[in-house]
Amino acid sequence: MASKTMYKALSDELLALLGPARLVTSGPDLEFYGRDRGQGGWEVRAAMIAFPERVEEIQAIVRACAANDVAIVPSGGRTGLAGAATATRGELVLSLSRMNRVLELDEAARTMRCQAGVTIEQVQTTAAEVGLMYPVDYAAKGSAHIAGSVATNAGGVRVVRYGLTRDWIAGMRVVLASGELLELGGGLVKNNTGYDLRQLFIGSEGTLGVIAEVTVKLCTPPAGTLVALCAVPSDAAVLELFARVRSRGELVISAFECLDHGCIERVLEHRGSDAAPPFAEASPHYVLIEAEVPHSADFEGARERVESELIACLGDAAAAAEIEDAQFASTAAQARALWALREDIGESLHPHHPHKADVALPIGRVAEFTAAWRALVSERMPEIEALCFGHVGDGNLHLNLLCPRGSDHAAFLERCHAYDAELYALVERFAGSVSAEHGIGLLKRDYLHHTRGPEELALMRSIKAAFDPRGLLNPGKIFGG
Repeated sequence: MASKTMYKALSDELLALLGPARLVTSGPDLEFYGRDRGQGGWEVRAAMIAFPERVEEIQAIVRACAANDVAIVPSGGRTGLAGAATATRGELVLSLSRMNRVLELDEAARTMRCQAGVTIEQVQTTAAEVGLMYPVDYAAKGSAHIAGSVATNAGGVRVVRYGLTRDWIAGMRVVLASGELLELGGGLVKNNTGYDLRQLFIGSEGTLGVIAEVTVKLCTPPAGTLVALCAVPSDAAVLELFARVRSRGELVISAFECLDHGCIERVLEHRGSDAAPPFAEASPHYVLIEAEVPHSADFEGARERVESELIACLGDAAAAAEIEDAQFASTAAQARALWALREDIGESLHPHHPHKADVALPIGRVAEFTAAWRALVSERMPEIEALCFGHVGDGNLHLNLLCPRGSDHAAFLERCHAYDAELYALVERFAGSVSAEHGIGLLKRDYLHHTRGPEELALMRSIKAAFDPRGLLNPGKIFGG
């Protein structure tokens, strides 16, 4: 732990490096930049916030922190839910928000090099300007930074088609705990020269190094998409529908999202009294399907063929009692409206102060797990509303417990955290993962053993020690200690 003298020496050195506009040592910004959206109730104890604008400044800050024995919390858009970007030990928060420039776009190689603080939406928009696409997509794209998405290996709504962030990283520049700079990957398509160190930093949550720049891969977008919303009678039918749609060889499915009826109710409630439900009759569950239209000289013909195939597929599903109703988007505006029912869930649940869990299950066991999860909540907390939504195509479920109106929120969270041990034991029983998208951070470190065995944990700790022997990078995250 650094002494007051060391903090003063660090502050003086960084003030000379960054100036007063880019170094915060007091005031409400310590709290604002010192936390992410994690719901663990941790006390924020950030000593100062530094705002570098260049890689060389990150190196200088890291070296100064090491010399003064001050730990570092790398910070991006702070959209994570696990506390990985929360300072609780008097750390310096290294905010990458000012490193927000796209540095290079190589259309021939289909890559984009950008600073750590570029948002996912900015990456997508820049790619779209030259007719390319960065396919990793999720609701927080307007705030989430590219380096943060790499540090947590974010997924999103189109993993079933395009995979995780891990699949779209061509290279990166990483500042180590020593202040040295690693250049990993980059412009090479093939580089078969031993260990691929990029993969260690993807999902490392800032515990091995500070990701300063990222080179992402880009691809050709589909010629168009078709969107349908289906009313589904049961969890089991959701999986049956997924199997049916995916086995239809003529359909290229880019998204297959599920949501409970309660999620729809909360979205409509949030929108106000004029909001109309998507179907006249409510169903327990809903599935949003997005199918891609391939490139063709005859776009309208290609679109009509995909639409006919999707309609026929859902007709078969209706005959098999897998769906109760369906509606198709015939315009781009209608497609956006259907997607909004899914993408607005998080914001709509926020006023209910939910306890959230982000887990992953083997796809074939999703229905069995959700039934067991609902039974567990009903037994332990019968008065609590439990809502599920997520990405069935990759087994990622978002489990939400809503705080009853008028209840004490602190007491509600205390009950929920007590129940977490049973929840993650249930996840282990179904061979799942305690974290699908948001990482471990502070929130789930006590439950990591439900997903990783002792041998794995020992190896992970040894990797951490090799890269950061003094434990100065994001201390306490993932492992604790």
